Amino acid sequence: MKRRDFIKHASCGAMGAGTLLSTLTSLGSVNGAVKKETTSPPEDYKAIVCILLAGGMDSYNVLIPNGIGTNGDNGLAEYNAIRTDLAISNPLALNNPLANSFRGRLSPYQSFGVHPGMTGVRDLYNAGKLSFLSNIGTLVEPVADKTAYQNSATKLPLGIYSHADQIMQWQTSVPQSRDALGVGGRIADLLNASNQNEAISMNLSFAGRNIFQRGNNITEYSLSNDIDPNKVGFETLPNWGNTGLLTELRNNAIDSMANEVYANVLKNTLGTTTKTSIAAFELLSQALQKVPSIPQGSYPYPNSNLGRDLEAIAKMISVRQEIGAKKQIFFVTVGGWDMHDNLVTGLAGKLPDVSSALRAFYNATEQLGVQNNVTTYTISDFARTVTSNGQGSDHAWGGNMMVMGGSVNGGKIFGSYPKMNLDNNPHSVSFRGNFIPAISTDEMYAELALWYGVAPGQLPYVLPNLSNFYSYSSSNKPVGFMNY
Repeated sequence: MKRRDFIKHASCGAMGAGTLLSTLTSLGSVNGAVKKETTSPPEDYKAIVCILLAGGMDSYNVLIPNGIGTNGDNGLAEYNAIRTDLAISNPLALNNPLANSFRGRLSPYQSFGVHPGMTGVRDLYNAGKLSFLSNIGTLVEPVADKTAYQNSATKLPLGIYSHADQIMQWQTSVPQSRDALGVGGRIADLLNASNQNEAISMNLSFAGRNIFQRGNNITEYSLSNDIDPNKVGFETLPNWGNTGLLTELRNNAIDSMANEVYANVLKNTLGTTTKTSIAAFELLSQALQKVPSIPQGSYPYPNSNLGRDLEAIAKMISVRQEIGAKKQIFFVTVGGWDMHDNLVTGLAGKLPDVSSALRAFYNATEQLGVQNNVTTYTISDFARTVTSNGQGSDHAWGGNMMVMGGSVNGGKIFGSYPKMNLDNNPHSVSFRGNFIPAISTDEMYAELALWYGVAPGQLPYVLPNLSNFYSYSSSNKPVGFMNY
């Protein structure tokens, strides 16, 4: 048998299509062909980092009214009275917070603090690098008050208290549908061509397949947070080095499968995707050899999945010029927030990790000189009831999220923090404290998209419901939390 034929047949026997298909499933789809590489740093680089806190975070123990009676602000007393056994007694004070009115809804409080385990978030806020979006949630159109909610006077999101529905709607911002593309995917549909190597999608996931990064033409490229140039992408392939018979064996195995004249369209598509995936794998492997040392100093990453994910994202950003990336969207997930019981202890264990990871990641962007080019934000299924169920809290609606970066209009609270006193409260739709959102996900995503480079005329493609909340004007930002 000829050596060439031996290699070809031995390769296909050693590595079956089942293994390759499972690998592609974890890798995700990559898009286009490899273009000419560039070594010039992209001056207009932008990155968005979405952190999904899956399960519904109790964000009313993250951002806490801290007023003690001055100027009529009795926020802390009202918070303690309504939260009872869930109340946090020693929040960290925030400097000069600004609770903006939104759509005519004035925030009843002027002074706020954060959970005592969130020193990193407090410091970022006080340094003007982080802001809060208060009482944000999924909306199809504005809901004026509890009467409009109860009388079905306006369209409401599907399954407001359903994990499956709300975790999807935060990623699609189309709350009236269970079959919609993701916001990150639609943005990538518009801007992916700005990257000089389309072999690697601009949508990079450290949480596997997800809805947020699914577009018409773009899906995510899945990565492990164990950034290793020898095993990026094809984690199930053995590390055979870069030379010799075994490398030839591997490459011929994949080529023989990818070049096969298949009998149906599905297999032919798999072949094309396989060859493109190998090109992306090789490109990333070479680029990651050039990851620089990023000093952590006083801000080390926590030893957690989120810490490792954000550290890996910083490394990917550091080699952006090697892969020709001018636009990148990253997605990570942190689970375990569905705390119907053991809430106080549970938050005390998880919130310091989120806070430390955010502080370390912001420090890394400063070390790389891209702090003004990277914006990080949190999302979660929904908020939780402000009243206790005796052990924890239950599913609610509008809550408080964070946005961080050098281009963030930081040290402010945007939106309208709801009044903790539920007596005749027109914005709570139940006696448990389920608040109608003051800010829609559409408005948040519109501001991020405009900063990222989406043209105003393209916003309806990214956010089909946006006209219910916002009409573009160069002097009128959707919310105001970004500087652009």
